[in-house]
Formats: sequence, structure tokens, C-alpha cells
Amino acid sequence: MNYQSSDAQAYLAAIVESSDDAIISKDLNGVITSWNAAAERIFGYTAQEAIGKHISIIIPTERLSEEDYILSRVRRGEKIDHFSTIRRRKDGNPIHISVTISPIRSHTGALLGASKVARDISDTKV
Repeated sequence: MNYQSSDAQAYLAAIVESSDDAIISKDLNGVITSWNAAAERIFGYTAQEAIGKHISIIIPTERLSEEDYILSRVRRGEKIDHFSTIRRRKDGNPIHISVTISPIRSHTGALLGASKVARDISDTKV
């Protein structure tokens, strides 16, 4: 497919919004920069509530050290595949997820942040 830049961006945006998986991006400090419709459904926060907040809004206190580990790996340019963990919904209920985290780089290769694709695996944890 050969798309113009704006068409390619619209195409990718449509894919992200139609995904059943939460697709979230954050900067290198853990601040949420994007939040798709599936993230709203899975975690209970609207994009307006989540964007600009630290990712810790969905991390239970006893698991906050996981975010330090994740960010340290992302800062080294590493990808984390299928990391199973527990996160917290807006209503306080825990949710089992499998998450893949990938570094986001600029066109020059500079690290900008990370993308997270999270799947609700609660049904497999019963």
C-alpha cells in the first residue's frame, strides 16, 4: 500500500481505535500520551481522564516496582513481550492483563517513549 502521510496516519489511527486490545503510549517518564477506546473499556478511564496522567493510575501500589523495571528496559531500547501482570481499573477492581511494550523512536532513532498493547486475560485466570 502506498499512502500519503495523512492517509497513512488516518489508516493507523483507525486500526488503533478498532482494536480489541488496549493500545496506550507513554513518554519516558511514564506519562500517558495516548489511550484508545479499548483502553477505556478495559481500564474504565476515558482518554480525557488518562492522557497526561502517570501510568501508575492503573498500577496497584504493590506492583509499582514493575513500572520502574519496564521503563528501565524501554530506555535501553528493549521490547517486553507478553508480560503477565495485574492492573487496576478505575473502579478499583483488579484486572489480569498480558502486555507487550515496545520503544517508540523518532525518525532519527531517538527514544521518545513506549507503546503498550494490553489484553485482558482475566478469563484465563479464573
